[in-house]
Amino acid sequence: MGINNCPICLEKQRKIDQLIEENQRLRAALGREARKAKEGLFGSSTPSGKLPIKLNTPEKAEKGKPRARPGHPGAGRKSGQGLEAGPAVVVDEALEVCPECECHLRDKGYEEREVLEARPVKVARTVYRLPKRYCPHCRKSYRTPAPGVLPRSLYGNQLIANAAVMHYLHGIPMGRVCEQTGVGAGSLVEIFHRLSRLFAGAPSRLIEEYRRSPVKHADETGWRTHGRNGYAWLFATPEISLFQFGQSRSAKVPQAVFRTKALPGVLVVDRYGAYNKLPCRL
Repeated sequence: MGINNCPICLEKQRKIDQLIEENQRLRAALGREARKAKEGLFGSSTPSGKLPIKLNTPEKAEKGKPRARPGHPGAGRKSGQGLEAGPAVVVDEALEVCPECECHLRDKGYEEREVLEARPVKVARTVYRLPKRYCPHCRKSYRTPAPGVLPRSLYGNQLIANAAVMHYLHGIPMGRVCEQTGVGAGSLVEIFHRLSRLFAGAPSRLIEEYRRSPVKHADETGWRTHGRNGYAWLFATPEISLFQFGQSRSAKVPQAVFRTKALPGVLVVDRYGAYNKLPCRL
């Protein structure tokens, strides 16, 4: 083959080779950018949360609107049916001028909207007419006690129970309970002290009922109280749940409940060895 010594042809060939090399370099750079935009900075190792472009979720076959089975209760928001209806509140503040064109608005009546609202918990003053009777023979007077009221108490049992549940079960602060019930803090403290005296013997009576039950359950687990390690013990029947909290996991805790006399029934426990010393069939 002959060699073309034409300088013009040589320059053209050199320009063609340069353009081909530049084209290949640009194609490679464009491919890298496209792959980076699709797969992220780390290629196939890019986490799914950092993918620049995520694939669309494949569309499912169109189905009918899901509906509950006939007779199945719905799970939507309940209406106020069955609740005691209060007086209707008429809102008189209405627009008189259109906010868009400032034209005078015409009256079209009212539209009712039902709203469930909470009423504040307040003490209601109740007056009882208590029958009085007199015995002419003994010369003594008798008065029927007020229903649902402790002897010589200004507060009804329902109010006392509500205050105790709010403070000790739901953890509502004493000040908030005073605001909601309208009872002073000193009176509430005296109410709670009276309750403690009334229920002082309840734990021992519940333990005796637990000991007589034909089927009893006992278990323990770790429990932290004010940052200190301890244990919570549960002694339960289908109707009773007794909890005891302490620092020890020894057999002395259940022995204080079961004592030494043989008990009827069966005790359901795990394989913890402390229960083997109890006077009850396992």
